[in-house]
Amino acid sequence: MKSVNVEIKKTTILSAYNQVKLLNDLDFPNFQKGEPIYELLMEIKRSIKKVKKEKKEGWKEFLEFWPLSIVIPSMLILILLGSAGVFD
Repeated sequence: MKSVNVEIKKTTILSAYNQVKLLNDLDFPNFQKGEPIYELLMEIKRSIKKVKKEKKEGWKEFLEFWPLSIVIPSMLILILLGSAGVFD
């Protein structure tokens, strides 16, 4: 098993993250880079950022898709109708 899904309150994660950052800034050896609790909180933070980024990219997909679905077919129709002399 590579991942575990857990439901945790935002305030709990935020307070744990703040405590680890404080103890890391004070150079406590148990809360520095490479230690399990530090790595766990950094992984949670990266996961939260990834989820937020994925939610924001929904509009990006739409903006990339709409020219293909609306503009290009309408331009092709206009080119075909224009070359047939319909608009003359």
